[in-house]
Amino acid sequence: KHQTLSGFHTCPVEILGLIFKFLSPAELRVLCFVNKDFCTATEPFLYSKVRWIWKEGHPPPPITLLLRTIICKPQLAAYITNIHLDVDFPWRCAWSQGFPKVPVGSDMDEFIIFIRGTGVPYADLWIQALRNGRIDAFVALLLAQPLNLRYLYLGNVFTQESTLIGMVFRLSLFKPMDYKLPGFQHLQDVSLLFCECQNPAHDKKIRNTADVLPLFYLPNIQHLSVSIENPVTFTWPTGHLPDPLNLTSLHLTSVWEIYLGELLSVTRNLKALNYHWHYDEGITFRDQFATPVIDLGRLAGAISHVRGTLTDLTITASCARGRGGPFNPAVKTQGLLDVLINLDMVKRLEVPWVFLVGFAQDTTRRLQDVIPRNIEFLFISDNLKNQNEDDMFHSDERHNWPVWEWEDRAILGLIQTWLEHWKTCTPYLRGVTLLISYIDTDIGEWGPSVRDELRELGARYGVSLELIVDNTCSW
Repeated sequence: KHQTLSGFHTCPVEILGLIFKFLSPAELRVLCFVNKDFCTATEPFLYSKVRWIWKEGHPPPPITLLLRTIICKPQLAAYITNIHLDVDFPWRCAWSQGFPKVPVGSDMDEFIIFIRGTGVPYADLWIQALRNGRIDAFVALLLAQPLNLRYLYLGNVFTQESTLIGMVFRLSLFKPMDYKLPGFQHLQDVSLLFCECQNPAHDKKIRNTADVLPLFYLPNIQHLSVSIENPVTFTWPTGHLPDPLNLTSLHLTSVWEIYLGELLSVTRNLKALNYHWHYDEGITFRDQFATPVIDLGRLAGAISHVRGTLTDLTITASCARGRGGPFNPAVKTQGLLDVLINLDMVKRLEVPWVFLVGFAQDTTRRLQDVIPRNIEFLFISDNLKNQNEDDMFHSDERHNWPVWEWEDRAILGLIQTWLEHWKTCTPYLRGVTLLISYIDTDIGEWGPSVRDELRELGARYGVSLELIVDNTCSW
């Protein structure tokens, strides 16, 4: 039997819900003040999505107000299914003053009582972090509420200090009967990302690995996007390996090739992988794997773990100049990414040109020797094109590392050699897109005549060829 709302004739709650879902949070708040029945019908829509963007020069989102409300009325917490917390800071100045803090008042009794009530062994640490205004302490307190969370996105400011967030996930997932914490049974989509530009967190010796790896144990996780800082020794947080059967989409940044295989080996149903390789010249704390050498052999070995299920593969790469350095540092590749040709399930591939054929202009290389046989759409980027700018300033072996040598017509030549035989080696090919982030206009690079040749090449062989100039691509 449908419930009805007084003052709104006999309109069923279900019908009102179809209207409420199109209203803004501000409009929903107004409806909450109409009467008790309207408030009851509106609250599930008002609280279902928590979406905040912290803008530069603005106070932090009202997370303390939300926490006071849902701790006082836990039935409201149950309505929360989506949490999206992000920032809008210029990347170079976001960290100039250190980590931003959440202003806290003197009255924190309800927060302290709640934390003590969970029974967690690190309650004193958590409470002190709240008093200090640490962002991760407030995010952890939000995640500890009785939510019905399905989607979680935490942008870089909210994850630079992640110890307490990781503790909530670890105790919830590995000791669910010991503490009063949510089980995250419905959580399907998680993103925990940090900024890869220069910031204080990148010099810390305590890595976020232990805070992020528990996410692979979420019982119903489907999409996971995480930045994983590389530990000295990789170990899973519990005695048994995760088995995320529902995980089909994975986006990884910062993790080195040697650890990538550890992660992919447990993702037996993965369909989409987005992997970003990044080297930061300015990091002062390093281990033996934090080098400017891209080990394509290890990368190939890692990807081979998912060759039987993967249909969509994106590989990107970037390099940071270090603290105030004027030039992009030297990087190089070693080994081959020849595993790509054996990825029979892959239909879409995005990969840097240098990962396919190297930095040196070697026109004897053949794209058909590395491109997956059943590929439909191929995207080739010029990631790392502007690296190795400072080779003349190196006194070590990096002085002789190759710089980008590929000219536009040499690239066209390799593509033409491949397309001459595409119906045999890649018979399902539908389109090739070149993603260009930098064009040297002084030498007429990728000028009108070359672009015309690219279009003519596509028309001749019956394959869509496109060039996109995208200044947001990673160098």
